[in-house]
Amino acid sequence: MNNDSITVFKGDTSRLKNVIPIQERVEPTFYQREVARIFKKAWLIIGSAEDLCEIGSYKVVDVPPLKASLLIVRSEDNQIRVFHNVCRHRGDKLVHEEHGCKKSFTCRFHAWTYSNSGNLTGVTDSTQFKGLDKEKMSLVEVQSEVWENIVFVNFDKTPSQTLKEWLGPIYDQYNGFSANRIKIADHRVVLNTNWNLAVSAFCEGYHNLYIHKNTVPDYQGGKTNPKRHRAYLEVGEHFARYSAHGNPNHKATPAEGLLYKHSKPMFPAFTHFNMEDLPPGVNPSRFGQWAFDIMHVVPNFVIGPQANTHSIMYFWPIDHDKTDVRVMRFGFKSDRPSDRIAQAHSITRGREVLREDLATMETNYQGVVSGGIPYLFLSEQEQLIQNHYRAADDLLRDNGDQ
Repeated sequence: MNNDSITVFKGDTSRLKNVIPIQERVEPTFYQREVARIFKKAWLIIGSAEDLCEIGSYKVVDVPPLKASLLIVRSEDNQIRVFHNVCRHRGDKLVHEEHGCKKSFTCRFHAWTYSNSGNLTGVTDSTQFKGLDKEKMSLVEVQSEVWENIVFVNFDKTPSQTLKEWLGPIYDQYNGFSANRIKIADHRVVLNTNWNLAVSAFCEGYHNLYIHKNTVPDYQGGKTNPKRHRAYLEVGEHFARYSAHGNPNHKATPAEGLLYKHSKPMFPAFTHFNMEDLPPGVNPSRFGQWAFDIMHVVPNFVIGPQANTHSIMYFWPIDHDKTDVRVMRFGFKSDRPSDRIAQAHSITRGREVLREDLATMETNYQGVVSGGIPYLFLSEQEQLIQNHYRAADDLLRDNGDQ
């Protein structure tokens, strides 16, 4: 066997299971435990700080499993803060616009006003409120932290772990990987599937030789790795990641050949470059034919670093049988028309590949709920999925399940 097709495995795999009972996990009662014991306790990604470049810029985001609306804002002191998007007077939604830039926010119900730092600054007809103390009526803040331009929150008022402790060894391994990149695409779709199954669709590369044979037939693997085994695969407490093997003999389409002659290669083409320019967490094994990484952050996020781009994928459960899938893609910052056209081409190709993945999520769920598959039987190349269920079970057990 050629060395290029041998996977380097890292991390503690002693508690991984390749047989995963699945029927219980798609039941409504199980989902309620997941909401209470995972989503109310875990560190969750809610957006990109790239959307909040100016003082006063804000973005409203929903967290479906917790039925929460959040207001992310860059305050006057240049700090990013996250608040419940709820007026302290009667609980109405404070900000209805999805994004913008403001010094203050006024509730449209009774016109109470808050600064972009969350302080209550104005109460209409204030003399009629006995014992009103504005300092105690600020917007309710949610624990938050920005890591590598990614905004995390934790709904637990006293999280058991800091974000650094949650991410563990990878926390310091990605310094600057998203620098000088802007958001170039934002996709969202609601699917009839369970969130665990949706996450799993992006946690292995076993499928791409088959499901993507018409859209990107030769972008991975090649003669030295015909089964497209991952070059590197690592599992951790709240993360798991792999590095994918690019195909050195990829045949560029006419459009790729033209566009990437005048711009930096992007998906589904990959480029060779100085590995020393990468932070240690990106392509951690420094594999020479590297194409991209996939990193699953427990519970429901997938980050995909590449040479000239990266993506962030969310899989928000709405219910046990419905999932809100969101995908953001980022590219290098440029005003050159050739770069913008190349990015648009890559976005279009990536969107077609994404559609193929989305289709399997619904049919996968239908197969599970039909009772036709009592358990998942997973390969060594699907260790990220094994780790996902191990981590979920740990969180359920730590937070109440026996």
